Amino acid sequence: MKVKTNSFLNHTFITNLINNKSVMLDLGANNGEFSKFIKRLYGGKIYAIEAIPDLYENTKEMLDVKSFNYCVSDSNKLCKIKVPENGCASNKVNKINGEEIEVPGITLDKFLLDQQINRVDLLKMDIEGAEIEVFESISKKTLEKINQITVEFHDFLWPELKPKVKEIKKKIKLNGFYCIPFSLTNNGDVLFIRKNSISFFNYLYLKYLIRYLLGIKRKF
Repeated sequence: MKVKTNSFLNHTFITNLINNKSVMLDLGANNGEFSKFIKRLYGGKIYAIEAIPDLYENTKEMLDVKSFNYCVSDSNKLCKIKVPENGCASNKVNKINGEEIEVPGITLDKFLLDQQINRVDLLKMDIEGAEIEVFESISKKTLEKINQITVEFHDFLWPELKPKVKEIKKKIKLNGFYCIPFSLTNNGDVLFIRKNSISFFNYLYLKYLIRYLLGIKRKF
């Protein structure tokens, strides 16, 4: 079976592996655009998690999507985040200017446990730097529940994160995933896909041909 992909908001994922019975987590849902996109094309059960209260209120208006106002992080304590004028929250409190707010924190492990989620067919992660803490704290048991992860790493904004991103890639690969960076120049669009979900041929097809074609497309 030849894999098929789709890309939305610089998040690339394999479409053969999701359908109207799938479970999708949208970490960093913003206004809910990605959740709406998935729901419209594929259906399924969607959990949208957004840290900024105003944006979270917008996600609550989506039909058939469960919305939560959490900061997904490495602990279950209150998170301090800064909200600049563009509305994109960051846990890099010393790196940007903006209003500092406190949001309930939750680990991915606890969220899945609380919601009694036993499998995740697609995990989308765009949480403005906090992805580092999430990946560092995620347990092997939780990773075993996930089939594919599309993530935007933010080391292109904070170069000091590059060594940590490298270590995270190594960790996820050691837990049974292929790592496919679809961006040609950075880690802004990375897909982790469980090895037993696609053939090695399809992995090579995605990593070299599709990655190149997407990179060229983004230039024009």
